[in-house]
Amino acid sequence: MAGERRVTAVEVAAEAGPGEGGFLTLVRLKYRNLYDDGTCSRPYLYEYIHRRGFDAVAMALYHERGGQPQMAYRPGIRVPVYFRKDLPLTLPDRRGYLFIPEAVAGSLEPQDRGLEGFLARVVAEVWEEAGLRITPGQVEPLGGGFFPSHGQSSEKIHLCAVRVDPDAASVPEGDGSVNERDAPPIRFEPVREILLGCARGEIEDPKVEVLAWRLCLRLGYLPVEGRYATAAERASVVGFQDAIRDGGWSGGPPEEREPGT
Repeated sequence: MAGERRVTAVEVAAEAGPGEGGFLTLVRLKYRNLYDDGTCSRPYLYEYIHRRGFDAVAMALYHERGGQPQMAYRPGIRVPVYFRKDLPLTLPDRRGYLFIPEAVAGSLEPQDRGLEGFLARVVAEVWEEAGLRITPGQVEPLGGGFFPSHGQSSEKIHLCAVRVDPDAASVPEGDGSVNERDAPPIRFEPVREILLGCARGEIEDPKVEVLAWRLCLRLGYLPVEGRYATAAERASVVGFQDAIRDGGWSGGPPEEREPGT
């Protein structure tokens, strides 16, 4: 965390002024479904949001020491979750959510175009959040992305991995926002412990869990047993490794691939 001060709470300071914000766009329109017989459904209202750059990327920063992979995550300050304490929830939630364990991730910006722009964004986010210098050639695919809330948002989160040396990290420069400056630094933990934390509800960011499982499959690591697959067991993960290689941004959109690939 930058400086010596530690965040202890979040409070409302004021309403946003005209022209402030602009990261999210609310779409509120009426739609209707078209049928193959030429008819259509009655109109219905639908609301959803777009992010400014529409999509995002989540990164599994990892290294391998002591016979097991370790992956990075970070505690983040997320205002909507912090104020769950004031909501009349169906299931009471007594946890405090000042710092949320979450994946190293970042939003794609409108200027991030094509694969080159995507990889440049990964390089920039790793430097901003982890203080690590990487090159586009170090970015590894982790299979297809996912929609975190496809009933409410068009956002898709793309996944990748980067092998790093934590000892080479500098103090992250951040993106200039208050909450990135005030958040504690990233930490590395064994992926087995991360997955256990997800199952126990200690880590509630699905990006972390998906990244950890995909990383285990890519590396042939068996987290339940806490070891890498033996030579005889490796064939069982080959299909998953092929899918990870071909399923995401590295393979291109399905409509652009050759049939059967």
